[in-house]
Amino acid sequence: MLRKRFSVLGLILVSGLLLSGCGLTATPTMDPIALQATVDEGVARAMQTEAFMLTSTAAALPTNTFTATLEPTATKTATPTATMVVPTATKTLVPATKMPSATPTPLAYACSLVSTSPSTGSKMGINADFDAVWKVKNTGTKDWESGYVDLIYVSGTKMQTGADVYDVNTAVAKGAEISLTVDMKAPSTAGKYTTTFALVMEGKTMCTLVVNIEATP
Repeated sequence: MLRKRFSVLGLILVSGLLLSGCGLTATPTMDPIALQATVDEGVARAMQTEAFMLTSTAAALPTNTFTATLEPTATKTATPTATMVVPTATKTLVPATKMPSATPTPLAYACSLVSTSPSTGSKMGINADFDAVWKVKNTGTKDWESGYVDLIYVSGTKMQTGADVYDVNTAVAKGAEISLTVDMKAPSTAGKYTTTFALVMEGKTMCTLVVNIEATP
């Protein structure tokens, strides 16, 4: 495009020179080579002038330079987690108050077994006669009057040869001991047998008395 413009300018310049020559009476004929050189020189100068003008215009224009502005990255500060400290409850130990032990009230009528004969597990021949003897102590607060205490069969194998109830016809002072004897007979079949009696005062059991034997052939 630039070269085409310079060609047009060259033609205009040559035409001008030719027209100006027409007014002269004697127009010397220009050498075609010199004329072409003159035209080329004019075109060259015109191109230099145009190039200079374009360079000046480009220099005058502001440079469109895009500068990226970097924003600083936000630093996330970790918020410290609040630690809830729960105070530990302190358990105060209270010394235990020792309650006074209840003292049992001594019974008016009571007894305890001191010994038994025959001893537990004693072997007897089948149908053998023997005496069951219990030594008993009066542990109550009152004396036993004669005829007020009964020896009664309660449970087990009936090995007594007499009645199921016996009167204790001997007075027993508190703290004293008495031996009670009942005639018995071992069963006719071999095996282990138990019988239980009790000392009773006015319908209340004071203590129980047991005989345990083994009948053998």
